[in-house]
Amino acid sequence: MTRLSNRQYPLLKAFADRSYMSVETAQLYDQRAFRSMLVRQWITFYPKRGFQITEAGFKAWMEFRTTEIWRLHPEQPLTAYFDPKAYRLTMPKARASLVVMKKAGAA
Repeated sequence: MTRLSNRQYPLLKAFADRSYMSVETAQLYDQRAFRSMLVRQWITFYPKRGFQITEAGFKAWMEFRTTEIWRLHPEQPLTAYFDPKAYRLTMPKARASLVVMKKAGAA
């Protein structure tokens, strides 16, 4: 899962919006985000063109932008950390547990 800091997000968005960034333009941005993206190899530097987003950087940007948060099975109960009583919801019914009994001598 891609996690972007509050500094990385706008910088990665700037790279996703254009093909490259000159050194002069790069100097306008916070350099901590630049360093972290260089370490992660999300951007690279070319002496004549400046900084450019890499394929890994674009994949990170797309993963961040397109990750869905919908539940696969919304009919299931809410997480155990959610208190249904606080919101006056009906308590979910406990599931019956299945007990498997082995016959004597069965392996």
